Amino acid sequence: MNEQQIHSKITSVEIDVLRAVKQRTLEKFTEGPSVQRERLFFLLLPFFDQNQWSDDIEESAKTVSIVYAALHAHDQVKQDILATKKQQLTVLAGDFYSGIYYQMLASANNIAMIQRLATAIIKVSEKKAAFYDGNIYKIDEIEQSIYQIETELLSSFYHFYGFEKYMPLAGLVLTYIRYGTELECLQRGGQSLVIRMLNQTLRHPLHTERWLKDKLASLYEDILWTADNYALTYELKNFMLHQITPHQHKAEQLTREG
Repeated sequence: MNEQQIHSKITSVEIDVLRAVKQRTLEKFTEGPSVQRERLFFLLLPFFDQNQWSDDIEESAKTVSIVYAALHAHDQVKQDILATKKQQLTVLAGDFYSGIYYQMLASANNIAMIQRLATAIIKVSEKKAAFYDGNIYKIDEIEQSIYQIETELLSSFYHFYGFEKYMPLAGLVLTYIRYGTELECLQRGGQSLVIRMLNQTLRHPLHTERWLKDKLASLYEDILWTADNYALTYELKNFMLHQITPHQHKAEQLTREG
């Protein structure tokens, strides 16, 4: 499967997800659903790698993407000021997306997957809730929380369908992307709950920036090493390194076939 075919498949699933959650009023007053192509790539990676793939599995992959959108919508609501109309509708959007993904799974009579996702949602929500408690956490606790937030839903999908072998690579890349996003936010003078937690622990924004840069460098080396130890095609490795992980580092090391 070449780069254009990979792009086309991701775009096709992205369109299906956006169509499933389309609602005129929510689109008018909110930012709309967040459907990240990087996550879609990893949800579809077993398909790209020529594993057995059915309509049921693809529907579940779309559903997981909608769950991510629902959780992201709730994250956009500011907690420290009186809720505006946009914020109120953003909460509604998250609830609306939640209803859609349960409806999709129920229509497919996939109760077992609903149970898996419900458990994953609880775990992610617990980790996110800790970001608001104002406590100072150790670095390894922050890292563990970020990893679980970024990967728990994907992990539940992989384990349900027997695709666990992709989790180490997906976990590295998704956390790499998250840390890259946090670094970009910090460098443009922005603030996020993760940056606030890191600043509290590391005691200065400059220390946080240095830590994020070092973390990205370490993760990228791990990604290169791990990718080379997977029996993925050259096209898949090349796409992942150049299209999915292009944040702070360039994929200067050539991927090897096979």
